Amino acid sequence: MLPHLLLPRALCASPLAPLLLDKAVKAFLHRFQAPPEAILLPDPSLRLQGEAARNGLFCRVSTEIPDAPDPFRVWFGEEACDLRLPEGLCDWHAHTQFAYCGRGIDIQDATTLSFALGTEVQGFSEHAFALYFPANALKFHWQSDPEFVERVWRSPGRGRMAAYRAWVQALRPALGDRVRFGLEVDLFGGGRLCVAPDDLEGWDYLIGAVHEIEGIDPAAASDAEIEKAWLRDVERLLACPIAVLAHPFRYFSWYGRTPPRHLYRPVARRLAQAGVAAEINHHKNVFELDFFRACLEEGVSITLGTDAHVTRNAADFLPHLDTLAALGLTPGDLLRPPRR
Repeated sequence: MLPHLLLPRALCASPLAPLLLDKAVKAFLHRFQAPPEAILLPDPSLRLQGEAARNGLFCRVSTEIPDAPDPFRVWFGEEACDLRLPEGLCDWHAHTQFAYCGRGIDIQDATTLSFALGTEVQGFSEHAFALYFPANALKFHWQSDPEFVERVWRSPGRGRMAAYRAWVQALRPALGDRVRFGLEVDLFGGGRLCVAPDDLEGWDYLIGAVHEIEGIDPAAASDAEIEKAWLRDVERLLACPIAVLAHPFRYFSWYGRTPPRHLYRPVARRLAQAGVAAEINHHKNVFELDFFRACLEEGVSITLGTDAHVTRNAADFLPHLDTLAALGLTPGDLLRPPRR
């Protein structure tokens, strides 16, 4: 029988209460691999009951709640759990309300939550290619039709990119130095970065990613064809001014292919030669621990990315912490975002 999740009065009264409840439920799931049987509250809280119902969980008022002034301390039955993160964690990779793939993230709320839980530096790396197109457009011709892309680049607002850059510049003074802004960049049209020349500067860093491969139909291509084209694009990205390779082997698992273990070492060596870090990213990924072991053996730096697309997923570092422990690393061993 699983214990109940007990929420202190201080958490229920916090402006972050629904988001902290989400973190408490995730911590419970991480600890027990199952949701709590019920959530106990010190008094009625309609907003928390609504948040619990959204997760299919049941809330009830109880006199069993320990009296604690700490909004980040919850209980799994009689077992106390601190929701705070260890010191020194930096997130290089989260998204904003400009994301075409976002599902309800607000950068200010996400930053507030992330810092409240103890994240040291919060980075936002928006998809560069998607900023040139409407937010609701999920499929583009950005790889197969470079002339189309370049026409957008020559337009006054360059799609949504000019608006995004102005928005970022307006936010920087209010958010401070602990928030960094980058771009998540892809390749198109013969291996060039899908970033207009005027938009390449002014960011704190760039992270590179392979989401699609020009000329490859993953439903029809052979494993050998995909691996060859993917490795070619990784090499092209590493020749660009990127600091991090995001979710390195995601392409394979997202298209129903087994990540090629025989490429772990060659990719790690290429990262080391280029001075580019590898990103630990658990956002819907089949995770390959042996790849990161190869990276460490080759002297490759490691970064963390939550890849948060909704506000409540900011600072979701529990699986990352498990990975760091399996690799024998601490937050102090990770590459930090460059200072401005």
